[in-house]
Amino acid sequence: MSPAVLYAKPEAGDDFVISENSRILIDCESLRPLATRLAAGFAGAAGLGKPTTIALLAGVPPLPGDVSLKLSAPNTADVPIPANGKNESYRIDISSNVLVTAQTLEAMARALTTLHKAARVSTTLDPGVVIDAPLYAERSVMIDMGRWYFSPDWVINLIQEMAWNQLNTLHLHLTDNEGVRVIFPSCVDISSSDAWSAEELKRVLDTAASYHIEVIPELDMPGHMDRILRDRPQFQLRLSNDTVVSKALDFSIAEARYFIKTLFSDLLTMFPRSRRIHLGADEYFLSPINHSNTPQLAKYARDMSGNPNATSEDAVRYFINDVATLIQDGGKIARVWNDGAVRPNPFIAVDKKVEIECWSLWGKRREEMTAQDLVNAGYNVINAHGDFYFIVNKTWDNIFDAKHSPRGIYDTWRANHFMDEAGGAITGIPADSPFLGGAGIQFWIEVPSFSSPEEAWNQLIPWLLPLGQRTWDSPNGAADYKSLSLIARAVAHPPPEPW
Repeated sequence: MSPAVLYAKPEAGDDFVISENSRILIDCESLRPLATRLAAGFAGAAGLGKPTTIALLAGVPPLPGDVSLKLSAPNTADVPIPANGKNESYRIDISSNVLVTAQTLEAMARALTTLHKAARVSTTLDPGVVIDAPLYAERSVMIDMGRWYFSPDWVINLIQEMAWNQLNTLHLHLTDNEGVRVIFPSCVDISSSDAWSAEELKRVLDTAASYHIEVIPELDMPGHMDRILRDRPQFQLRLSNDTVVSKALDFSIAEARYFIKTLFSDLLTMFPRSRRIHLGADEYFLSPINHSNTPQLAKYARDMSGNPNATSEDAVRYFINDVATLIQDGGKIARVWNDGAVRPNPFIAVDKKVEIECWSLWGKRREEMTAQDLVNAGYNVINAHGDFYFIVNKTWDNIFDAKHSPRGIYDTWRANHFMDEAGGAITGIPADSPFLGGAGIQFWIEVPSFSSPEEAWNQLIPWLLPLGQRTWDSPNGAADYKSLSLIARAVAHPPPEPW
């Protein structure tokens, strides 16, 4: 299947057969939601009249056809478990009955996805042992909601497809120049007319939680803020020649900083399960903004830091650190795009506790730090390689291109190969590096009027199987995209509800 498991070994014994007498036995109530999903999956796969019975394991010996779920450390025997995948490691023992062992609910969710897929292929399983874990901790998809409206149902369907392919992180780019797609309780006026209500957001977040997928919300700032600043011209950046840049925040203004922190405080409340909050921080110094025409930013950095040499670019980093402190005080991890963090030897550096998502790295061509340089400096990095974007644009091919296509993701893209020299080279980070958080794809909207979310769906979904394989990255996967087995292709997508 895909993702291929890390280890599988046949053993002598009786086959496991799903029947109307099968039961799912759980050793604690926290497993019931996952057991309920598997029970419905078994019923659909085997054509049963009703979902499989669920019972507590205590005092109930397993019978042929039963599946026992135990929330405890799996015996991984002599199978090396990837360092960054231990939290999601699991074991499945198959005989006349099945025993699934995993230490965390996240790991159990991955194990039951594997078992569910196997049942979709055949309701009779050969006896054997499966031991599995991913190579990378974070396996993600980013959606550009700031430029396009996506319905809650569209995103929920995406979550289900992601979970089926063992992906575990959904990055929601919630704001951009074109729109704000959630309602911020403290500043409801900044939101687009089609922004998700609190109830719609909760439905999406509850669905993600049920599949054990983390949601990372992003409020992009201090650039890309045209919509947010539309009715707050006093916070828009005024250059030294009196040109006003409506999409850029003048964070040298104390009230503007307070405004932004209010919005991030809202995000902390709106996304209580999210461990990370994305601050954006990309593409601030685009024309007409430059260092020489923003003296107020340099003054802010010098006054606040006490460093007389600080520049306007240092000011962005100082401001990011200030907002990151708010996120960290809220018990979360702050994340930014790489734009402001790659200048060697800055007077003010991005805090090392802030994660760096690397999309466009120029390396020596612009005398910038590479991904390896960032790791050497002590940053955790995430790979968002800019040569492999999914982009809605009539000039962009997401199906057959050598790079940005399902084949490109499977055959060429690698989670630990970072862009360098703006696509002219790569920087490889060891897959087991504790500084490598993971990787994913990004769905950007360059021309919002060109297509629709429904049309884009048919192009995006084929990317998820290769992405799942390359971020789980078992060595037992097919060598290339064309060699994927018929079984992998047959169960590439989840069954209809209740999956």
